[in-house]
Order: sequence, then structure tokens, then C-alpha cells
Amino acid sequence: MFSRHVLKLAVAGATLAAGIGYAVPAAASVRYDPAAKAGFAGATDVRKAFGWSDAALAAHAAGLAFSHEFWTEDTYAVSCGAGPFTVRHQREFGRFELADREVREPRRGASAGYGAPARLAGFRITGPYAGISGTSVPPAVGGPCPEPRGQRITRATLTATTTGWSLTVSSGATTRVLRHGPGGL
Repeated sequence: MFSRHVLKLAVAGATLAAGIGYAVPAAASVRYDPAAKAGFAGATDVRKAFGWSDAALAAHAAGLAFSHEFWTEDTYAVSCGAGPFTVRHQREFGRFELADREVREPRRGASAGYGAPARLAGFRITGPYAGISGTSVPPAVGGPCPEPRGQRITRATLTATTTGWSLTVSSGATTRVLRHGPGGL
């Protein structure tokens, strides 16, 4: 059956796409421009994404890392002698590491001035400082069959293309999605 045989090609960047699976609902108050790769993530949004208290966020704030991930995925109808099946091919993938700085504001009722207690209001995302991307070769006639059928591809037809991006925040090995764009999650 066509829809029963969905296969993802293994490529070096597939791990990146798999990492996108750590999704949480996008926060409406996170302001982010994917073209400039800049914006603002409020402390409340980051705290909720991880399920943290204000104290836990304050403890983890210095170790947070923001990134912009992007991908292009092509869907092919592929045949290897028998009927066609679907292959999802991660054509393009990458990530920009984003620079950020903590934004603090005076606590309510606290006196202003030097040494006054301030609460963490959020994170100003100022743009990329490093990045990595890659592409991979799509299924093609004559190439090895992506399923264990021991044959060569006899037909490969591009049927759809989706693109997407996401703004993620990581704390150690845990990643959460704050916003995502077209074709995203």
C-alpha cells in the first residue's frame, strides 16, 4: 500500500530534523523575525516551555542557548519494481546559533537605582553568531531502493515540498520549540 510504507532517508542531518520533535505549543508573545533571526523571548514563555518556576529559570538562565533551525523536506513517490511507496527526503537542513542577552527590569515596589533587585524579564535575541547547514541527494532512478527490497529504484516522482523553521531554546540536552513557521510543527 502506498501510505503504509513511509520511509525517511538516513542522512547526516536527519538528527537535526528529529530534534525538532521536542515541540511545545508556540508562545504567542514570543516576538521573532526569522529573516533577521532576532527578537525577544519573554521569561514567562521560556519558563512555561520547560515547566520551571521563576527560581528555576533564574538558576538556568545563564546556560540557555537559542537557535534557529530550518529545513526543506521533499516527498517522493518511489517504485522499486513493485507499487509506489512514499519517501520523505530531508533535502536541506541547518541551524544558526543565536546570540542573546538577559533583559532585567526592576521588581514592582522596589526602589530604582544601583543595587536595586531586578527580575528576569526575558531574553533579547540579537542574531546569529554561528551556523551549519547541509543538503542530501534525493532518491533517483537507478539508485538503491530505500526499502530492503534488494532492487534499484525504477521510478522517483517528486510529489510535494515543505519548508519550515523553528526558534528553539535549549538547556543542557533538553530542547523546546518557542515559535515555528510555515511547514513547521
